[in-house]
Amino acid sequence: MQRVVAILEGVATARGPATAARVSTEIGLSLSTVSRIMRELAEEQMLDRLDDGSYVLGSRVFRLVRDARAGGDPMATVHRVLAELRDRTGETASLNVRRDDTRVCIASVDSRHELRRVVPVGDAMPLVGTATGDVLMAELAAAEQTALIDRARDAAGSRVDLLARLRETAERGWAVQADGLISGVTGVAVPVRSGGAVVAAVTLSGPTTRMSPEIVEKCLPDLEDAARRIAPWVREPG
Repeated sequence: MQRVVAILEGVATARGPATAARVSTEIGLSLSTVSRIMRELAEEQMLDRLDDGSYVLGSRVFRLVRDARAGGDPMATVHRVLAELRDRTGETASLNVRRDDTRVCIASVDSRHELRRVVPVGDAMPLVGTATGDVLMAELAAAEQTALIDRARDAAGSRVDLLARLRETAERGWAVQADGLISGVTGVAVPVRSGGAVVAAVTLSGPTTRMSPEIVEKCLPDLEDAARRIAPWVREPG
């Protein structure tokens, strides 16, 4: 049992996905032992195994936390996760959901920088033409994607180009938009899933001058970790 706890703690304290080799080194157990236990934990959904063979805390862990905190305020947990994401990346972090043709912010923590993107709770922007919108639209049926694009008034790009961008978002699992609907602002977003469906998006946004492609790529593991931690607190669709 001590070995299981040590492995779970090793994964929990890693910034981003953790490999068996890394956890083995950190806790002083053999690689074969750590690999075996991590596989067994993944079978029980205490860990989730990613395509590259690394691991993150599993959905069952977060469900246990959620159930233990039943009766508390889910948004307090969401806010805490967003605040940690803001502190790690330095940029404004928000949680957004789809409402018809718009994305609506339901939780937000502003960057501490003097020059920052402010996203108030309740703020609504078009889905089309934003990183958040790309994530929320990426797995919709093609007919619904086309209808949303055709209804968009300020969409930059042709229908073909916008549909191709949605396919790219679905394939890689995240979206970025620089100088889109708001000049000088870059946003990067990842999906929040519940019951296998995309129900929300976690987004980082800030000045394009600070959010270079290299910085965006560096932020992705923290974004994806925040989305996984928030997922148990977001309702399944329907």
